[in-house]
Amino acid sequence: MIAVTVAVAAPFGAALLSMLPSQLPVRRIVGSVLAVIAVALALGALPQLDPLSALCVTLISVLSLLATLYSVSVFPPVELEATPWSGRRAYFVLLGAFWSSMLIAVTSTSFIGLWIGISATTLATTFLVGFSGGKAALEAAWKYLMLCSFGIAIALIGIFLLGHAALTAHLAPAVALSWDTVARNGGRLSPELARVALLLMLLGFGTKAGLVPMHSWLPDAHSKAPAAISALLSGLLVSCALYAIVRVQHVAAVVAPALFNDALLVLGSLSILVAATLMLAQRDIKRLLSYSTVEHAGLVAIALGLGTPLGEFAAIYHILTHAFTKSLAFLAVGVVQQERGTTTIGKLHGLWNDASGKFLLAALVGLTGLPPFGIFVSELLIVLAAAAAHQWAALACAVTGLLIAFIALARLAIDTESGTRVARSGEHRRRRAAFLVLGCATAVALLLAVIPFVSPIANGRALTLALGLR
Repeated sequence: MIAVTVAVAAPFGAALLSMLPSQLPVRRIVGSVLAVIAVALALGALPQLDPLSALCVTLISVLSLLATLYSVSVFPPVELEATPWSGRRAYFVLLGAFWSSMLIAVTSTSFIGLWIGISATTLATTFLVGFSGGKAALEAAWKYLMLCSFGIAIALIGIFLLGHAALTAHLAPAVALSWDTVARNGGRLSPELARVALLLMLLGFGTKAGLVPMHSWLPDAHSKAPAAISALLSGLLVSCALYAIVRVQHVAAVVAPALFNDALLVLGSLSILVAATLMLAQRDIKRLLSYSTVEHAGLVAIALGLGTPLGEFAAIYHILTHAFTKSLAFLAVGVVQQERGTTTIGKLHGLWNDASGKFLLAALVGLTGLPPFGIFVSELLIVLAAAAAHQWAALACAVTGLLIAFIALARLAIDTESGTRVARSGEHRRRRAAFLVLGCATAVALLLAVIPFVSPIANGRALTLALGLR
């Protein structure tokens, strides 16, 4: 486990080391090189992890590297001194802490380690959400801290109850909170206590995932954070919370499968319908994309709630495709904001004339679920899995939400990409590294579409087994 420990600590350590040089150009080069080394260390530790954890470590490492390179290229040229955390050094140290915290969550083998990682992400990202120091950003950071802290506190209560049930069933204290051990001995647990514990954990981690009705922090936090942080919040932080729900479901499949799956279907259906409807009323691109994240988290919840191998694979696959596509969207919006000085939809026209606008259009096409992007395939798999499981109510909610979200995103694309280009109110800078990052994210979002077709294991059960979900 030494390799895993080093891989987890590497991003935060790299961020601290990259702050030592006094000259900004040197810091940028050193930070970029150390970030690449951190990714290499993470990839080297993959053989020691189970398949699902290895997949999440790879996702976190690649997207965090892209966000770091993007931040190095487009970071404001003038230091912000409004608050102690608004300088370059603080930004990259917090980014490194965020990166390491997510790795803690997905490399742990017990619920308490998972909870510690999720909690650490809250501490690191609170300051990043309020990075600009403005009133709206600070309000969003405070709301984020309060609601997510409440959510993870509820999850902790559930973990303690599950641990008590495991100890009462005479499981060894050292493994009483290991999901594999608890799942193997699920029949020995008190059914009533275990059900309450699992539902509390779903509520707590569901808050962090932005599932309705615990979603109200997400649009504010994701829309006010810097573009690279918004990309990681929507692409990775929500994914880590959904990963936590997958691990909870691993135990629930033995203790209370019907109750837990029904709860997921209800939360997922509500999330899709509420978020998709609210997307129609948004006038800011980042806020609209934030509600889109809630919608896609609902889709994953429905796929998991089906309780079938195909549904579980579709859920994990959708997490992957959404992470890259949504990250691409937020990063493209960040460049648009630098070039135009605003993210208000009514003030943006003619984006097709800019390279950033073309990348944004690609992301919007992907988020609508159109081919050839990976989200098209993952959403299709979710629909097929719901039909195969005869979950017609959840399927109707999912399809309705997808249609509403399609209308909102299509209208956004038409309004911003067409028309006459307005004058820029912000400084216009061509950042080659930023466009390179956007190109890489676009390429991965496209390549993900072929995974189900080139995989040597072609059925849902085999794919689920390969991810270690059974």
